Amino acid sequence: MSSFRIKPATEADIAAIAAVGSRAWASNIFSFEPELPGMRSHVERAFQAFAEASHANVLVAAVDGHVLGWGARDENNDYISDLWVDPAVQGQGIGSAILRTLKRHIADAGYLRARISTHARNVGAIRLYEREGFRVIEQGLEWSTSLEREIDKVKMLAELQ
Repeated sequence: MSSFRIKPATEADIAAIAAVGSRAWASNIFSFEPELPGMRSHVERAFQAFAEASHANVLVAAVDGHVLGWGARDENNDYISDLWVDPAVQGQGIGSAILRTLKRHIADAGYLRARISTHARNVGAIRLYEREGFRVIEQGLEWSTSLEREIDKVKMLAELQ
């Protein structure tokens, strides 16, 4: 996809950040996890709360003010906490561009490595991360607040030289 640009999120992006995150999460997770009653609304509220509290830490990929995807570091450290691309535009380089920008910010902050994690059955995300230089360093059970149970997760690492 051409002409999108990556920029820091603003307050005006809060609703779009929440909506894109919720749509991307639901379109992926329910392909390999059962949808339990109330789960979708719980996750929508969590994305809204995150966007309201943390939009200053978010980078958005946008075209003409329309948010196509976003990524975040919850804190100013080496961990990429979020990477979400609207399902309607996945596979068009948006996730890669956001990921590269986040890695550059991490390197600019003086870190030698970047970390990210995902559901072990999220093969699309794992492939994307591997294409962008990440490798799996650990796999195991971890509590998922959104799914309210333990899930199999992979932790990945990229060298930033």
